[in-house]
Amino acid sequence: MTRKLEELFDLPIDEPEVENTVEEQDPQQAIVSIEDAISTSEKINAALSEVRGMEVHDTEMDEIAQAAMESYDELMRLGMNMTDMAAGGAFNNAAAMLKIALEAKDSKVSRKLKQIDLMLKKANLDHRVEQASKKDGDDDEDGSKPRELDRNQMLRLFRNKDE
Repeated sequence: MTRKLEELFDLPIDEPEVENTVEEQDPQQAIVSIEDAISTSEKINAALSEVRGMEVHDTEMDEIAQAAMESYDELMRLGMNMTDMAAGGAFNNAAAMLKIALEAKDSKVSRKLKQIDLMLKKANLDHRVEQASKKDGDDDEDGSKPRELDRNQMLRLFRNKDE
């Protein structure tokens, strides 16, 4: 029952019991987990800052998302001031603007994830090449063996990794 009905019929008002479902964490443990998450985020941001053109893409996508959100707001206001028959087109276009804004934000995240994936693949390939050179035993004076790989050899290394 609603509160107004309970008051109208002079029924006792039932207060819903709210259970505290939030688990109490040790404050020290919570601080450590937050610091770990922040340090991981800083490492990712530092690695991504080395990539040229990433910030240009981010600012462009932010601008597109902002413009789309402004257009969405304008179209929604316009649709509210139109007749019902004519408002459908305005609302349809507003939904399209909202979709554009969402895709722009998604593009930012997708590009960062793709860049991180490429960095991980490169690190894995470097590690494999280093392991292969250690197995060969032919090292230079600094302990590393330079190795030239053509495109086909690199593709074979990637295929072997997937299997």
